[in-house]
Amino acid sequence: MGDYKFSWKKIIGNSETVANLKKFSVEKTFPHAVLFAGVEGIGKRKVAETCAATLLCENLIDGEPCGTCDSCKLMAAGTHPDFYVVEPEDTKAARNIKIGQIRDLQREASLRPVQSDRRVVIIDGAEFMNKAAANCILKTLEEPPTQTIFILLTANRAGLLLTIRSRCSMTLSFEKLSAEQIYESLLVQGIDAVKAQKLSVIADGSLGRALALEKSGGYEMRDDAFNLIKQISSKALTDEIIFAKGKIWETWSRENFADFVTYIQKILRDIYLLNQSEVYELYNVDLKENLAAIKIPEKILYKMIAEGTLAQRRLKSNANLRLLAESYLMRLRLTCK
Repeated sequence: MGDYKFSWKKIIGNSETVANLKKFSVEKTFPHAVLFAGVEGIGKRKVAETCAATLLCENLIDGEPCGTCDSCKLMAAGTHPDFYVVEPEDTKAARNIKIGQIRDLQREASLRPVQSDRRVVIIDGAEFMNKAAANCILKTLEEPPTQTIFILLTANRAGLLLTIRSRCSMTLSFEKLSAEQIYESLLVQGIDAVKAQKLSVIADGSLGRALALEKSGGYEMRDDAFNLIKQISSKALTDEIIFAKGKIWETWSRENFADFVTYIQKILRDIYLLNQSEVYELYNVDLKENLAAIKIPEKILYKMIAEGTLAQRRLKSNANLRLLAESYLMRLRLTCK
């Protein structure tokens, strides 16, 4: 088998759920339609693809895809004729799965398998099906072709029609990964230990998010957010600093600045929790001592968090990003006066 890409041994976290899925796949008792629910980046797609590879493999070895049969080679190359994936398309309006994609899927699913004795269909981002697409898939899920298995993936179970959820014979909830699991995974991928430690803390249980943050410099963004709160609390945030940051931020995407505001919100939330008598889990546990040194009254923290919520709402409008960002900083500063 060697280092075959679809291996149960390579899946991180959710051990009980994964063990059950492996059992269903190996014993060929996989339900006709299954819904995987959980936040982005925790490995749902990898698990679904491993299920498919196991179901389609011609020569399993100890419950693992062999990696050498024709089906395994085709899976690795992304060209298996009995494996079909539907994903959201990016449009000017929003990401969505259109009815045409679902009709193409239905045509494929209705055909007899070519290479294996079954077909496996993954709908990744099922919550992005528009209304027409969602209604179109209902009949197929209710009366699926006997040789076809459907695996739906969603990061927002509530965003799916109840009728779609009810037609899936099983719904599996995937939990967030622990910081330790993310840290170890990042080390394996060659990421520096110090950077991996920071990323594991701020990734909010998502390995995919940790990797994206590593690529985009997200952990530096978190540290910038902390330094900004420290400047505000110490009355050191000047107009010159605000305008200099605004000049930088106007080159960012709205999504990046939204992430920056989220970091600020989580830092403010941690400062609030550190002032409470009960012990709570912090988002930024690696900054605990530094956060404890920042003294902001509870009433002011509420106002600052409210300003962040307002900024996040304004980011969804067409407001100029630089003006919005500078205004946000000024309003944060004003709350601490």
